[in-house]
Amino acid sequence: MKIWWYKDKKIGHIKQVSVLIDELKKDHNVSLREIDCNKSTILDCVRLFLSFFQNSSVNNYPDMLIGAGHDTYLKILSDKNRFKDKTKSVAILKPSILRSNFDLVCAPEHDFEKGYEDNTFLFKGSLAKVSDNDADANIGLIALGGLNNHYEFLSEDIIKQIEYIINLKNRQKWYIFNSRRTPKNLNLKLNKLTNSSIEFIDCNNKNHLSLDDVLRKASIKVVTPDSVNLVFESLSSKSDTVLLHLDSKKENKITKLMSSLISTGDIGYIKKDRVLDNLQTYKLTPPHPHHQIYAEVEKVAFKISKLIKE
Repeated sequence: MKIWWYKDKKIGHIKQVSVLIDELKKDHNVSLREIDCNKSTILDCVRLFLSFFQNSSVNNYPDMLIGAGHDTYLKILSDKNRFKDKTKSVAILKPSILRSNFDLVCAPEHDFEKGYEDNTFLFKGSLAKVSDNDADANIGLIALGGLNNHYEFLSEDIIKQIEYIINLKNRQKWYIFNSRRTPKNLNLKLNKLTNSSIEFIDCNNKNHLSLDDVLRKASIKVVTPDSVNLVFESLSSKSDTVLLHLDSKKENKITKLMSSLISTGDIGYIKKDRVLDNLQTYKLTPPHPHHQIYAEVEKVAFKISKLIKE
């Protein structure tokens, strides 16, 4: 299978397409060409218009053009027009325009509230590598997002919840990961928590461990609900996932998605109760003991394989 991968510069987009291509490699001999895409909306529109009058001189056509992010979609459609029916065009995530021009759009179901086109295949949350490795009972993971449009991100409250969960769930080793959005004052507080059993891994430094490594090993994974990618990376491996409590700024598609995960019992959560004006208590509600491991990337890979064979 010859794949042209159109890449923007957003890590979340790159990770989702990367794990999807890795999944396709399990059943196909993949030849991959990576194309870096810069933001150039006007040039992309001109190129798309001209492509309706062009035929490609390339003899070795790719089987599939794929990409995620608005900087990639018009470029994919331009090359699709040149290659005609010899090549399939696939958009990962939801293009804002010309969705029906793609052979296939694979997008999160929470992005569609008012219906979708016939060429659309919906998945839950985001695409993440699936791991069925047994967890290590001695390892716990805490992974934090940061300032966002969906939830209040209060450093003092988050630290108190981290201290609560570490004291409640005894582990020989806790790993705490931050993100580029994590406030500096919270990073300072996390640094002060470190000891022989708690290691803070700052994304701004070179580290010997990656989040993916620990996700596949940890027997409990505590994450913030502001990052859909982070939550579904956790849900795609064994062991329990728990959401830290963040007050929502308003109800939207992200807060509704997290609420649905709680209601199905696929994810646990920490509930915060105010006893007095300056006193709060926390309570952990675990996920259902038989919660599912999400394998959305496998479903999307199967759908794409069928498309290529058509």
